[in-house]
Amino acid sequence: MSFPVLRMMLESSDVMLRVELIAIVLTLCFVVFYFFQKISPKYLFGDDGPYAGYIYNAMGVIYSILFAFITVLVWQSYNNVSDSVAKEANHLNNMYRLYSAFPPEFDQSGKQALRAYTKTVIDEEWPLLSQDKFSVKAFKQLLELELDLIKYQPQNPGQINAHQKLLQLAIEYAELRRSRIYNAQFALAYPAWFGLISSSFVFLFFSCLFKMQSKRTHIVMTIFLGLTIAGAVYFLILYIHPFLGPMAISSAPLQNLLDFNWKF
Repeated sequence: MSFPVLRMMLESSDVMLRVELIAIVLTLCFVVFYFFQKISPKYLFGDDGPYAGYIYNAMGVIYSILFAFITVLVWQSYNNVSDSVAKEANHLNNMYRLYSAFPPEFDQSGKQALRAYTKTVIDEEWPLLSQDKFSVKAFKQLLELELDLIKYQPQNPGQINAHQKLLQLAIEYAELRRSRIYNAQFALAYPAWFGLISSSFVFLFFSCLFKMQSKRTHIVMTIFLGLTIAGAVYFLILYIHPFLGPMAISSAPLQNLLDFNWKF
């Protein structure tokens, strides 16, 4: 599922993402503020202001509950993918170590295949994850590795045990890889995202309908409310896609295997 505007914003730097969010929120807010305060003041809450304030407070509570619920969903999705990547690295490392239980030729070929596959995932597949895609080359390398492992005939009880464990790790790793790929997308569907954004602006626009004696005070309060909402949405957007944006999950756990773990 693609969100072109959101994807474009996440491709910006951390500072630019904040600036863009603040600019969008405040611009829309002050367009509405100017429209009701200057062009159509008849819609403002005059003597009914205190009663409208009660509704405004209730809207704030409902909005907070909605935002908290969606934030928890996004945060859990992000953490699940992050944990999956760490488990992937652990499974690959365990498989690499178990190859030492086999004859030198199978040991070397298996370890070489693992190194080649891991390098392909880091260099080719990781950039594709931000586009909700995966590397066909890496997938084929994994299939070849699994096929070689399935065809191998262990020669003694020690190799039989190691072979069974390797097969189990390979199956579990394939599941972890599928989980990473399937979850390499925006954590919120269109209805949930639309509901959150529309609720945010309804809550913000409602604040523009009050009739206050001091326009300056009203503007300042509206600015602070807009900045608060922009900051909350910024926190949510940071984790909306696990492989895109300032908080994108890196391939560091896999890179550490090549740079450190598999050198000894």
